[in-house]
Amino acid sequence: MEYTTVRVETEDRGVGRLTLARPEVRNAMNGTMYDEAREVLRRFAEDDAVRVIVLSGEGETFCAGGDFKYQQSQNGRPREERIREAQKLALWLRELDLIGKIVIGRINGAAYAGGIGLVSTCDIAIGLKDETFAVTEARIGMVPGMISPYVVKRIGEANARRLFLNARPFSGEEAVTYGLLSAAVAPDELDAAVEREVDLALRCSPKAVRVIKDLIRFVDRHGHDDNLGYTVDRVADMWDWDEATEGMASFFEKRLPHWDWRATKA
Repeated sequence: MEYTTVRVETEDRGVGRLTLARPEVRNAMNGTMYDEAREVLRRFAEDDAVRVIVLSGEGETFCAGGDFKYQQSQNGRPREERIREAQKLALWLRELDLIGKIVIGRINGAAYAGGIGLVSTCDIAIGLKDETFAVTEARIGMVPGMISPYVVKRIGEANARRLFLNARPFSGEEAVTYGLLSAAVAPDELDAAVEREVDLALRCSPKAVRVIKDLIRFVDRHGHDDNLGYTVDRVADMWDWDEATEGMASFFEKRLPHWDWRATKA
C-alpha cells in the first residue's frame, strides 16, 4: 500500500519501522497521517514476524505536533465531526500504547505538542541531548487534550504542571530527568543507541513481551489485592507455556532460545 505521510520498512530479523514523512512541515500531523499510521500499526500488530517497532521522523525534526492548517480546518465544522476527527489521534496514541510489541522511539530531533504524546507512548525512547522539547499548546490558546493521559503518566503530575502550564522548552538531557526520554545522546550516536535497544528486544520471547506489557499496565493501575490474584494467575499460566519450557531448556543446554535473533545467525 502506498502512503503519503508516513514511510514504512520491515526487516527480516523482525523490525518494523514507522517513520513520519512530512519533513517539509517538520512532520506535523494531520488527519491523513493519523489514518495512515493507524493502518501501518494494524499491519504490524497482525504480523507475527514483526517483533519490534521503531518510530521516527524524516528530516531534522521528529514531530512538530498537529498541523495548524489541518487544525484551522476544523473550526466551524459540526461538533460531531470535530469529535470524530479528534478521536483519530486519541485512537492512534492508544493503539501505540497497547500494542503487544516493543515500541522504540528513535527521536531524531525536536518534538513539540502532539509529538511529545508520541514519545510518551514509546516503551523506550532515545532522543538527542541538545534538541528542544516543549508542550506548547498553552502558548497558542490550545490544550494538550489527547496526549495528556500519556504524557502525565510518563512524567508525573508535578512535572506536567511545570511544563504544560507555561509551555516551557527543555532539552533532551532534561527530558531524561523527567522520564520522557530513556536516554539522550549526540546525533552521531543515535542509531547505535537505538540498535542496542533493538538487539536486546529481539532476544526476548514475543509472548513474554506481550504479557509483560499487559502486566505492567495492570499492576500500575490496581491495588495490592487485585495485583496478588492477577500476578499469581500470570505465573501459573506461564509455567505451562511452550516459551517458558524452551527458555529454561535453552538455559540448561547453554544455547540461545529459538526466538533470539542471534540464533538464526549462528
